[in-house]
Amino acid sequence: MSRETQTAVTVSEPTPEVVAQLLDVVADHSVEVALSDMEQMIARLRADAEEAAEAREVLRNTPAEVLREALRLRAARIETVR
Repeated sequence: MSRETQTAVTVSEPTPEVVAQLLDVVADHSVEVALSDMEQMIARLRADAEEAAEAREVLRNTPAEVLREALRLRAARIETVR
């Protein structure tokens, strides 16, 4: 359905054809919103995956002594929250 048709549809003409056009407009909008939301979610997931990969690389190169101390500090923070 063209944009001209969508804007020409008015609620004051509740014929079956007009209602069908209104349903098309709502469905098109819902699909566009859903696709946009999915694209945003995929972008966030990609960014999170890149961040996690960088963190893993840093951890691989961190000395064991520092990792042990970090785990101890993290465990203490978790216990404090509980």
